[in-house]
Amino acid sequence: MCVDSWERRLDPHGRVYYVDLNTRTTTWQRPNVDLMNNLQQFHQMRQNRPLDQLANRFLYPQQQTAASNDPLGSLPEGWGM
Repeated sequence: MCVDSWERRLDPHGRVYYVDLNTRTTTWQRPNVDLMNNLQQFHQMRQNRPLDQLANRFLYPQQQTAASNDPLGSLPEGWGM
């Protein structure tokens, strides 16, 4: 990614935003070398993140893990703890 691939544009309200002509992404922040490096690292992190981590983003764990440790067995379908 390089800063030269960005174009400055105005939205219908007159606000300035920037378009990356290579990836067709936009940002409100003026592109600079630091922003480009951070954006590239962010995209690499998202591409390399295993799908297992996506399941951990929820506040409550899956009920199946708790039910497997329960001596009485799992709850009926549609029931929750």
